[in-house]
Amino acid sequence: MTGRKTPKQRLIAAGFGLTSLVVIGFTLKKYASGEPVGTSELTSIAAALAAMFGALTWGNKEDGEGITQEEEMGRHITFVSAKAAYFIMLAASLIVCIVEKLAFGRDNMAVLILLGLGIVLLPAAEYIVARKYR
Repeated sequence: MTGRKTPKQRLIAAGFGLTSLVVIGFTLKKYASGEPVGTSELTSIAAALAAMFGALTWGNKEDGEGITQEEEMGRHITFVSAKAAYFIMLAASLIVCIVEKLAFGRDNMAVLILLGLGIVLLPAAEYIVARKYR
């Protein structure tokens, strides 16, 4: 398998990239005009960017190009990237808690709860999966 993308894959990724830029532009325009930016704008940006990166990362089984998620290499990429994303999210949650405390003098309980849950989640999941193989 090669890492090259077919024109179809590039077109799909470009479409999602353009969608991301449009939604980001719309959200910035809303913010600049003083309108409230809500959950729909932020989740739309996240969904469009996730779709773009997915189209850039994964190949197509029918075309026989690129790495697919079903292959051993695809599963390894998913495993490593999920674990990296987990630790990045923990670090980001900790930073948000620290900034909230320093800037506003208060604790963000929702983020603190998520941080605590995140710290426990990986070891608990590893324990449960390890029991399956014992």
